[in-house]
Amino acid sequence: MKKVIEYLRQKIRAKRLNVFLLFLLLAFLISMLSKLSNPITHTLQFKLVPTQLPTRVLLTEKELPALEVTITTSGFNMLKFAFQKFKLNINFSKLQKDDKVYHWNESAHRLELNQIFNSKTIIENVRPANLTFAYATQFAKRVPVVINVQPQFIVGYDLKTPLRSVPDSITIVGPEENLKTIDEVSTEPMLLNAVKTNIDVVLDLAISESPSFLKFSTTTAHIFGEVDKFTEGTVSVPVELVNLPEGLVVSIFPKEIPVVYYTSLSTYDAITADDFRIECDFNTLDFSSNFMIPKLVSYPKTVKTAELQLHRLEYIITQKK
Repeated sequence: MKKVIEYLRQKIRAKRLNVFLLFLLLAFLISMLSKLSNPITHTLQFKLVPTQLPTRVLLTEKELPALEVTITTSGFNMLKFAFQKFKLNINFSKLQKDDKVYHWNESAHRLELNQIFNSKTIIENVRPANLTFAYATQFAKRVPVVINVQPQFIVGYDLKTPLRSVPDSITIVGPEENLKTIDEVSTEPMLLNAVKTNIDVVLDLAISESPSFLKFSTTTAHIFGEVDKFTEGTVSVPVELVNLPEGLVVSIFPKEIPVVYYTSLSTYDAITADDFRIECDFNTLDFSSNFMIPKLVSYPKTVKTAELQLHRLEYIITQKK
C-alpha cells in the first residue's frame, strides 16, 4: 500500500509540473506576439553595388562604403528583414560627377530605398546622407614580361636557347597615372636546382602588391627553356683588316687567332671557322702602341659564348710601291 500511495503522489506532482510548464510557455508566446505586433526600430546595413558604369570609368576605391538605413516597422515585418542581405544598386549613369568623384545623396534616391520595403515600413534615417565615389579614366598599356628564373645546371648542361615566356607581354588596364610608372612585369622568382632537362614551368606574375583597381590580361606566365649537353670547341679564324687607307700596306702577325666557343653537343659538328669573323679596324689604331687590337664581331647564334685567345697583334705599316 505504501508503494502504491507513493506512486500516485509522484504522478500528481508530475501533472502539476506539466501544467505549470504549459502555462509558462503560453505566457511567453503571448508576450512575444504582443511585442511583435508593436512597432520596432532597427538599423539595417546595405551593400552598394555599382551599375551602368561607363566602359572607360574605373572606381579607384578598394571597396564601396556600406549604407546604414534605420527603419520602423512591426515586429512581424522585422522578422522578415532580419534574415535578408540587403543590396542597393547605384546607377552611375544617373549620378552627378566632377573631374574626380561621383556624387550620391539619399534625398534624390529615397524612392529607390522605399521600393525595397513594403508600405508598412517607415525609413527613419539614412547614414551617410551623402556619398562620393572616386574614379579615374581607364587606359591600356602593353608591357613585357621579365623572366625571374635562375636555373642551376648539372655540369655539362646549359640552355640551348634563352628562356622564353608565353605570353611575352601583357596588357594592363587602369588609370593613366598608375600606368606611367609600370614599364614591365616580372614573374615570381624561382630557383631551379640540378637542371638537365627542358624547363617547363608556370609562374605567377609579381603583381600581388599592385592596386586592386588595376586589371591584368593574365596573372600567370608559362616559361620554357630548351636544355642540352654543352661542350667547348676551338677554331682558328683569319683576321680581316678594315678601313685601310689607300697607299698603305699593313701586315699583321699572326694572321689567324684561335677562338674558344661553348655550344650544345647537337650543334657542335656543324660549326666551322667560316661562322666567325674577327676584325682589326685601322681607324682605331693607336700609333703610340706597337699592337693592333682584334675584335670578334660575329659568331653563330648556336654558340652560347665565344672568346678570342689572343688580344693583340703585331703589325708593320709600309707604303705601296
